[in-house]
Amino acid sequence: MSWTLGFVGCGVMAEVMIAGLLEEGLLAPNQILASNRRESRGAELRDAYGIRTTTDNREVVSASDVIVLSVKPQTLAGVLSEITDSVPSSALVLSIVAGASMRVLSQGLDHKRVARCMPNLPCRIREGMTVWAAPADTTDTDVDRIEQILGVMGGVIRVDDESHVDKATAVNGTGPAIVAQFVKAMLEGAAYIGESRSVAKETVLATLVGTAKMLQQSDGHVAELIDEVTSPGGTTSRALQVLKQGRFSAVLTESVDAAYQRTLELGAQLEDTLS
Repeated sequence: MSWTLGFVGCGVMAEVMIAGLLEEGLLAPNQILASNRRESRGAELRDAYGIRTTTDNREVVSASDVIVLSVKPQTLAGVLSEITDSVPSSALVLSIVAGASMRVLSQGLDHKRVARCMPNLPCRIREGMTVWAAPADTTDTDVDRIEQILGVMGGVIRVDDESHVDKATAVNGTGPAIVAQFVKAMLEGAAYIGESRSVAKETVLATLVGTAKMLQQSDGHVAELIDEVTSPGGTTSRALQVLKQGRFSAVLTESVDAAYQRTLELGAQLEDTLS
């Protein structure tokens, strides 16, 4: 059955979804609408993908079966107030706004059919992971549509407990920056011992990707891989000892927890704004 997808806000992540849905033939250009405050941004998407664009959020919302909210958290309250009277009773609202709970979205829109998700940066190249949640009574049709929209960006995981979306914001959403920081540190380490930048970049990234693929294909615990490469008194053993002395694992845990606490703060601020 034909349906219409609308984007309120059309930044990078919205464009990734639009491009993927069109390239995979899941939707036609005339089934997609997008709004943006800047007409020039709408023109870019219109020229690139042939979709319909506007500067009026209400125009998109009133004409859509599924509405993707892809605005910044600090603008969410204003957007919800603007569109609340325009959302069709049958429409599904899917939010990618960090920290915005389904309760906040439902209250702000006076609308019960809401879902939320957290994609991550590798979604830009369709190698990402998106964690999403929706009420238990969400229809099979809605589930299929959500997974089509999110699936064009990479892996998709549905969670029953919405709190796991907040946790995914800290792990999944923040994770690429933490991994990139680790890669940066590895490159600095390579430079410190005199390895050339070109060789270091190639070997570090290949090691990262290869190790990740091994872990994906393994049914065992990650510690088993560490044991396999660690010989008593060897190079790996000495390297790991330095990491332990520097509280490597503890610092990573603390950084993830800091991101999680900030996610909860954003959610609380949104609730306060809309209450």
